[in-house]
Amino acid sequence: MSGLAVVLAVLAALLAVRGPAAAGLQRLPARGSERAAPRRSWWRGLGVASLVVAALALATMLDGLQGLAFSVAGLLVVGTVAHLVSLRARRRRAERARLAVAEAASVLAANLRVGLVPAQALAVAAVSCPVLEEGRATLGMGGDVPARWRRQAVGEGFGGLRELARAWQVSGISGASLTGTLEEVAAGLAADQSLRSVVGSELAAPRATGKLMAALPALGIGMGYLIGGDPLDWLAGSHAGWACLILGVGLACTGVLWIENLARRAAAQA
Repeated sequence: MSGLAVVLAVLAALLAVRGPAAAGLQRLPARGSERAAPRRSWWRGLGVASLVVAALALATMLDGLQGLAFSVAGLLVVGTVAHLVSLRARRRRAERARLAVAEAASVLAANLRVGLVPAQALAVAAVSCPVLEEGRATLGMGGDVPARWRRQAVGEGFGGLRELARAWQVSGISGASLTGTLEEVAAGLAADQSLRSVVGSELAAPRATGKLMAALPALGIGMGYLIGGDPLDWLAGSHAGWACLILGVGLACTGVLWIENLARRAAAQA
């Protein structure tokens, strides 16, 4: 039956959302792994596409057009849920990264304020702030700390490291005190984080509303039974029902993704 196709759809969704392990803060990958990342992503995408094609082909072989219709609807639902789960995980990782960068800037500024020289302040701060470990290691080898932080800042949520890099570079070139500049950077990052938290709280309601609206068709099916009809039998037993099933599920998934996209754009502008 088309249940096998649903299993393949779930496997495809798991492959789609499966990314690199990110327990805590991610360290900057080595150059070789950076070049290998697009290749791994390509193979993962190929695996997802293969499972989707296999699911649709198997459903068509076992149940004909009915199996194909239900499998397409199932793939739309599973794919949408998988995408939302992936986006939520990315938001959480980025939020943890932003918090870590803001905390690192505050700790580094505090160490400078008590009289430590920049190299010592960075070494001490890196003990409690892993996000600074890359910079500390680079400084220990005589490398370019601002350049290293700019490379780290490419990662989602680590953009605040660019501000640290600018402050460190200006201080190194001009000889000016780094303490006051880093205090301003730390205050700015903390303010940005507070604003993002407020915006995120405000956007939680529209996101929840979108998901609730997507579940309303199921309520409509239940109401159909209450008035004496048999909606599922009609959806499963006619070409018009199959077309309506795919169209309805597709529109519901599109609505959820559209609302999520609007929320993401609003959050990005905060």
